[in-house]
Amino acid sequence: MPARYHMIDYIHEGPEALQRTLEANESPVQELAETMARRGVDRVILTGIGSSHTALTMAAPLWAAHSRRMVHVVESAEFASLPAHILDERALVFSVSRSGERGLVVDSVQRTRQAGAVSVAITGSADSLLAKQAQHVLITAEGPEVTFPKTKSVISTTGLLMRLALALGSSDDPGPARHLGELKAAHAVVARTIEAVEPELVRLLPELTQHSLLAVCGSGANFGVALEGAMKIQEASFVPVYANSTDGLINGPVGALNDRWLVIPLIGAGDEVLADQLLKIAHGFGAHSLVVAEPGITLTEKPTYAVCLAGQSDSVLAPLHFLPVLQLLAYHWTVSRGMNPDAPASMAAILDAVLAPGRQEPELRKT
Repeated sequence: MPARYHMIDYIHEGPEALQRTLEANESPVQELAETMARRGVDRVILTGIGSSHTALTMAAPLWAAHSRRMVHVVESAEFASLPAHILDERALVFSVSRSGERGLVVDSVQRTRQAGAVSVAITGSADSLLAKQAQHVLITAEGPEVTFPKTKSVISTTGLLMRLALALGSSDDPGPARHLGELKAAHAVVARTIEAVEPELVRLLPELTQHSLLAVCGSGANFGVALEGAMKIQEASFVPVYANSTDGLINGPVGALNDRWLVIPLIGAGDEVLADQLLKIAHGFGAHSLVVAEPGITLTEKPTYAVCLAGQSDSVLAPLHFLPVLQLLAYHWTVSRGMNPDAPASMAAILDAVLAPGRQEPELRKT
């Protein structure tokens, strides 16, 4: 029997962590909404790196749907290049880092404050550099996560960013109330998806792992899920993964597919026509497919393999439902290769490169 690592426990804890994070931050979220109104904020900037950036990408479509303010998603490496007319006293900047120790993200807070903009930290560590320097702090409530590939913190952060999008949206927009109800109920559906999908993935694993190259794709908000899923699979298992939007994969890169590839499209309502087109082309080039779909999806082109979520969701909230499937795939694929997903061999080198000098990940600090 394969060893059991922390990562799988954290994936299963994800729904509860999401629920706790939303409940714990309701008052701070409302306070931020009041701050925005009082200061006349007319633009929002969202910045982070790694999984924090993919969380921003997953939440960004909800911001676009409900905010009449300009919303910019900026990787922290590019934050220093923002022009002064975007970053000024009328801007609100969310700097996101689970550890709160990523040097580039901490730098974004410093520049934000120098520009006179409102700085908000979203982090899992209250005593981090990021939390100490920002004017406002939102703490995710996932609890300890002593793994390098983060899972429950990613779904918690994504959910919190979605809650902020709803709270900071237009006051005369009826959409947020409907989406808020679905967001608050999402944890229960996500938990059912994890329980239903994991045994099926484990059953399929011997066939899936025959492929040496993966391509993950999704439309709309699920593009962010594809980016995050690709990152998790690669950083844990070292299997090369290409991520793109579904349409982006079709328009050119699909020509590189062959029988070494496993294509993983994330399919929600409205994606069927595009997904059918992708599957037909990919299969024609010899690639196999693992479809991850909401219930009720009908495809003309039969996938090689398929797993089904436990429920449907609005497209802008879909990432919360699709994300755990790719996290589970990353975990079980890694363990099947005899590797430790909690601490990949590359971990030390990466942390040395991205952390501020003299700082450590919260759970890895020496006591």
